[in-house]
Amino acid sequence: MFKNYLKTAFRSFKRHKSSFLINVIGLSIGMACSILILLWVLDELNYDRFHADTDRMYQVMEHQRYSGDIMTTHSTPGILAPALKEEVPEFEHVATYTWNIEYLFTKGEKSLKETGLYARPDFFHILNINVLHGNKDELINSPKSVAISKELAEKYFNTENPVGESITINGTEVHTITGVFEKLPENSSFQFSYVLPFEDWLQNNEWATRWGNNGPRTIAKLYPGVDVAALNSKIKDFIKQKDEDDSNVDLFVFPFADLYLYGQFEDGAQTGGRIDYVRLFTIVAIFILLIACINFMNLSTAKATKRAKEVGIRKSIGASQGSLIGQFIGESMIITFFSLLVSVFLVELSLPIFNDLTDKAIDITYSDPTLLLIFLGTALVTGFIAGSYPAFYLSSFEAVKTLKGNLKISGSEAFARKGLVVFQFSLSVILIISTIVVYQQIQFTQTKNLGYKKENLITFPVEGDIYDKWDTFKAQVKDIPGVVNASRSSSSFMGRNSNTSGLEWPGKLPDTHILFENVSADFGLIETMGFELIAGRSHSEEFGADTARIVINETAANVMGLENPVGQVIQLWEEDTEIIGLVRDFHFQNLRYEVEPLFFRLTDFGWAAYVRVESDNIRETLAQIETKYKEFNPTYPFAYEFMDEQYAALYRGEQRIGDLAKYFSIFAIIISCLGLFGLSAFTAEQRAKEIGVRKVLGASVQNLVLHLTKDFTKLVLIAIVIALPISWWMMDQWLSDFAYNPGLNWWIFAASGFLAVLIAWLTVSWQSIKAALVNPVQSLKSE
Repeated sequence: MFKNYLKTAFRSFKRHKSSFLINVIGLSIGMACSILILLWVLDELNYDRFHADTDRMYQVMEHQRYSGDIMTTHSTPGILAPALKEEVPEFEHVATYTWNIEYLFTKGEKSLKETGLYARPDFFHILNINVLHGNKDELINSPKSVAISKELAEKYFNTENPVGESITINGTEVHTITGVFEKLPENSSFQFSYVLPFEDWLQNNEWATRWGNNGPRTIAKLYPGVDVAALNSKIKDFIKQKDEDDSNVDLFVFPFADLYLYGQFEDGAQTGGRIDYVRLFTIVAIFILLIACINFMNLSTAKATKRAKEVGIRKSIGASQGSLIGQFIGESMIITFFSLLVSVFLVELSLPIFNDLTDKAIDITYSDPTLLLIFLGTALVTGFIAGSYPAFYLSSFEAVKTLKGNLKISGSEAFARKGLVVFQFSLSVILIISTIVVYQQIQFTQTKNLGYKKENLITFPVEGDIYDKWDTFKAQVKDIPGVVNASRSSSSFMGRNSNTSGLEWPGKLPDTHILFENVSADFGLIETMGFELIAGRSHSEEFGADTARIVINETAANVMGLENPVGQVIQLWEEDTEIIGLVRDFHFQNLRYEVEPLFFRLTDFGWAAYVRVESDNIRETLAQIETKYKEFNPTYPFAYEFMDEQYAALYRGEQRIGDLAKYFSIFAIIISCLGLFGLSAFTAEQRAKEIGVRKVLGASVQNLVLHLTKDFTKLVLIAIVIALPISWWMMDQWLSDFAYNPGLNWWIFAASGFLAVLIAWLTVSWQSIKAALVNPVQSLKSE
């Protein structure tokens, strides 16, 4: 039977080469796009799920309550882990760890920056880290020890097993190698090349030993069979019982493997995360496949009259409707699997570009049953969807009518075909509008006035000898021609770094808890960053010790109810503190969030340097700054960044989503146009005699083109009317995640509709012009 299907299909393909080619191209592009999206979705869904005991791994988190609002955070006290392990029997392993830290590693002549973290010993018992050399129980138990990755071992020691060797970190600290491990895979939230003992970090960060202070994070592995709901109820007040002050913290555990996709919380409730994008692009994959399938359906049913006699003959010699359905679906499957081969080639060709676009490391292993299932499943579903309607439609023809040549296309059948075109272009218009809105939001984030001047502002780490000799270094840098100002801070101004609710002010209600961003500042920070001082003054050497004085932003003044804050004395951590200045609000985190209350506090601590450069030759000025940097820090590389580049990186995730939407929209439009191209060619062929008659009666080429294209134009206009409210609702929901956005402007929908009509018209008019230019004698001579 399969051989007969092949023979019949081959004869059909030879008779309808153009439609066969259009179907193959459309299905190939559609399946390639869908496969790429499904590979991305699969990678997202498998993120952090490779650990051996994923179902027992949990992130310890906090709900912090502030005057009716709840902020959810990963940050926890540095002493939480040992207390939980000792006092709560449900915990098998608990480990504190820090954020990723970049340190200088030196061995002999080799001196390079590496990224790693500090952690407690249980860290290696929770994560599925393959320890190649060393005892897992003793890797980071002793002071000045370090476990390094296999890559670092080979880079610095030219061997896989340097256990017992020493390496210098940050220029002065000599650490002993206690173990070598394999780096975790790319689809892991943890990416580090070394692990240092957490106790070493704690010695230099005494503040983290207090229950009321947060900073590090805590991960845990529970014993099998633990009731998580009961555990969360049990540990809810754990920190409240430890903290001598009035704690506002509810402790809970959250599945570690779910954190990547479901890590967004609002007012104490889980509200989504990257899973929203996973769902969105799954829908996009379905859309693109449907558009390709609709092409197949339309072209197959449009060619129905050409196959009507074949159906009539087969029915007259005894073929059942079921066998005909099988034949036509079989043909569809053959075309689909041929298209699958082409789509696999397209996927292989585009995968490196796709990985670069999405910052992934997706690799296709054809022996992987999951990937084979994706390929074959996509082909089977596509083939069945694309072939089912034509199969049932063609097999329903009556033998007598088809053999007599009395077959006519019913109104309902024509309506169904038009409906498919409308549905197809509605999806395309939705994708066009979505792409424009995402692009507009990204542009808005890049061009919005943040309240400071991010251009011509560089930042680099304050480390090594520069940390202790900062004042001297700063003074010499400020003397460099082209340098306007220099300062340092504890904030990156790219998110929340340090915050506190330890402020008291006149009129504050006892139950009021408000979280203020606490920015450690050096002299000249406000001027260097370009913040607008609207009242009072900034911290200045002219006024001597300013450590008991702060500068606040407008939001801080508003939440404290201070109309004229300058000169007011408040309490910061129970110490009298004077407000000496008021700066205009500026954005120091993603535009998804509203501006939070903030204050600047003068300290001698600041890990980030900021230098404003205004020069006709910025490259020369930067070279002089680097020379000065090397004088103070000869072993450290001068790793600077421009603030506008850092800010752009803050929206890299949205940028990637926007790029994906853009490219998949283009492919969806191409597939839709292929369908229109095929349908218009068939229509022109069907109406050849009509065109000839009209030309003989005096119709111009322009009139004929308009006549042939108006039906398709109507369909696209209907599609636009359907797509506009749907896309408005979808994009309004997406923009609502941003506290600051440009809104939905009418021109986006007008431009998208015009673009869809223009693309459709250009596609159809090609065939219309071609048909209108044919000599009427050729089309009428058979008459």
